Amino acid sequence: MKSGRVIFRSSLAFVTFSISCVSFVAPAFAEGEDTSNGVDPSAARLRSGFAALDRPHGMIEGGAGILTLPAAEVCVERSSGCKEGDLSFDAETWQLFRPNVRFAFGAGIVLGLIPTAHPPHEDPPGIEREQTRSYLTFEGTARYYPVVLREIEWWIGLTGGMVVVDDRFQVVGERDDRALLGPRGVTIRTEGGSLGLATGLAYELAPHWSATGTLRYAQWFLPSEPARDSFGDEASLTGPNLVITLAFGIAYRLAL
Repeated sequence: MKSGRVIFRSSLAFVTFSISCVSFVAPAFAEGEDTSNGVDPSAARLRSGFAALDRPHGMIEGGAGILTLPAAEVCVERSSGCKEGDLSFDAETWQLFRPNVRFAFGAGIVLGLIPTAHPPHEDPPGIEREQTRSYLTFEGTARYYPVVLREIEWWIGLTGGMVVVDDRFQVVGERDDRALLGPRGVTIRTEGGSLGLATGLAYELAPHWSATGTLRYAQWFLPSEPARDSFGDEASLTGPNLVITLAFGIAYRLAL
């Protein structure tokens, strides 16, 4: 009997000690905090802004900026001459998944709206046409955030995907009184690949909202031989082309 009471008392003391340890340690693990490295748990709970993104988030970014091709040879009839370099206003949007503070993955679209380079071209006799051009990219991205503070963060990353260049030749309708069958214009579409580096900054404006700035340096890989239409017009860009994009915008994030 005496040994049984000793065992009972020892077991009760062990259970009481175990419950006390669990009660002390459980709140720290419930908050997802690491107590083994000497970090004060109360300091972790007081984090806010970007530094508090310690759970998965969905993000969407939208912005506008400038897309440049500083060394491109822009031509529509290479026998008539080319323009060196191009600049276009662009609009873009990116959707991202951010599993933690340091990494984000996603994809986006960049649309070059108003290119400024207008290379010379000759119209067929008796037909006057307008030539326009646009750029479109579909790219994936992976980001790493080496600096994450309460109100400011900085990231670096990779981008890669597909690029489409559209050259459109449209007959000026009000200056041509002849009846035409079919469309009044033709589009030469050039498709290729894109690979580049990117970096960006974000500044906290309000909970869930931030202002962003992004700089991208990429290489477009287009076919070396230009596509042509029935009038002899050619695709404006060929081969590898260096692209630099600077954009500013707004981002919204929401915990998942």
